[in-house]
Amino acid sequence: MTMFTRCTHCEATFRVTLEQLQTSSGQVRCGVCQNVFDAFVALSANDPRGSDDPMTIDAALPPAVAEDPPEMIADPAPQALDLELTSHDQMPREPDLVVEPEYPRPPTVVPERPAPPPPSYHDPNPRRPVERTSPFLVAFAVLLLLALALQALFIFRGDLAAALPEMRPMLEAACSEIDCEVPLPRLADRLSIEASDLQALDTARPGRVVLSATIRNRATLTQAWPMLELTLTNARDQVAARKVFTPAEYLEGADPTPGLAANAEAAVRLRLDTGDIVAAGYRIYLFHP
Repeated sequence: MTMFTRCTHCEATFRVTLEQLQTSSGQVRCGVCQNVFDAFVALSANDPRGSDDPMTIDAALPPAVAEDPPEMIADPAPQALDLELTSHDQMPREPDLVVEPEYPRPPTVVPERPAPPPPSYHDPNPRRPVERTSPFLVAFAVLLLLALALQALFIFRGDLAAALPEMRPMLEAACSEIDCEVPLPRLADRLSIEASDLQALDTARPGRVVLSATIRNRATLTQAWPMLELTLTNARDQVAARKVFTPAEYLEGADPTPGLAANAEAAVRLRLDTGDIVAAGYRIYLFHP
């Protein structure tokens, strides 16, 4: 059945058949303006230009089939135009509509990041150039060390002689040049009282007494004579009097310089006048100052 449709763009009228429209789902291309439109929108059984015009409609022609996308061809005369239908799958699609904003956005400016500096390969602990030491500084340092060693030798000469008895003659010879002496060892814990006695010299005078004692050196070397402390007590064992005696006092004038020989004993005898103090007892204590 022949029907008529009109291009929605240029309003050209074309003659079509339902079979043709069904084949292309109603999508046709205008042969005048090449516009693609839906033929069913303006489909009509009557010619929209009117049927009184003797030049209205020509006989319907069979649709032409072309390898290229088919298009509708319209005659330039005012009569109805034949058109070629294009299938729905072969119908060219209009490009997607892109809506531009009324006020275009300014281009976004991305600040350029500064390029990182290239890595530096440097030694965190650079080696300093080796400076040559002056020979005068070396000589001065040696003199300082020598002076320090001599000072330590002078201060600890007694301890060194006690630890190394064979060095005592050399140390005494050196001390004789600078007017000093090498002290003897002082080992009070190696001294002991072997025997002692306190007696009155005259019964008529009880304040005059004599102290006799024996001091023993239990060390393996000669050591200095100790100080002697004598304490007198009363009948209640309370301190009545106390006195310290030097070696020159309790040795009765003997020279204490040589010292008390190793593993030797020495007798001590002291004459005392206690005055009004009557001693009921006594105690003896040896120590080095």
